[in-house]
Amino acid sequence: MNEDLSASRLIELLHRYYPTHLHGDSEGYSESEQYQRMLALREQALKNPVDWRRLLARLREVLPECKVQDWTVLFSDDNCWRVRVDLPEVLKLPGGQDEVRTVVVLVSILAPVSALYSSFLRYSVVEKRSWPSETFYEDVPETKSYADKVEAIVRDVLHVHRLPNETLFTPVPDIQCGNVSLGEAKLIDCLFTDDRW
Repeated sequence: MNEDLSASRLIELLHRYYPTHLHGDSEGYSESEQYQRMLALREQALKNPVDWRRLLARLREVLPECKVQDWTVLFSDDNCWRVRVDLPEVLKLPGGQDEVRTVVVLVSILAPVSALYSSFLRYSVVEKRSWPSETFYEDVPETKSYADKVEAIVRDVLHVHRLPNETLFTPVPDIQCGNVSLGEAKLIDCLFTDDRW
């Protein structure tokens, strides 16, 4: 891929879609040229989900044993398509808890890039409760074989590049996005979503 997907280039791109040094609830934020450009891009993506639907179909075809769920919320503050691929086995943990292991892929609508992570969610049917999920951005043995398959399918169908963790977690101090305060945002929050579980 010849396109420059460096952290500095991606931050420069974000400045086209986010007003700098403004909180989302500040006067002028919603009317800004950048925010209006972002809304238009989200609307355009929602009107043309053909490639995304093709990806979901391919994941379901290649991984029939997994539960493939589209968790895209472009109508909200997200800037990405999102798919959760639940691994087939639900683990029984000591104490009566169950654990679902999931490979999650985010595909940005701002640039031809993706992020991939694993999510472990514990819950108890008896207690009727769940615990906050654990997310792993590095490879973990429990999900690696599925993560590799999912990543290959995403790359093949959508022609996107998976960003390395050092790029994903690069600070973007002059942008506020979602529920992340001004000065605390990272590239992963701005390119994709701050709602990761």
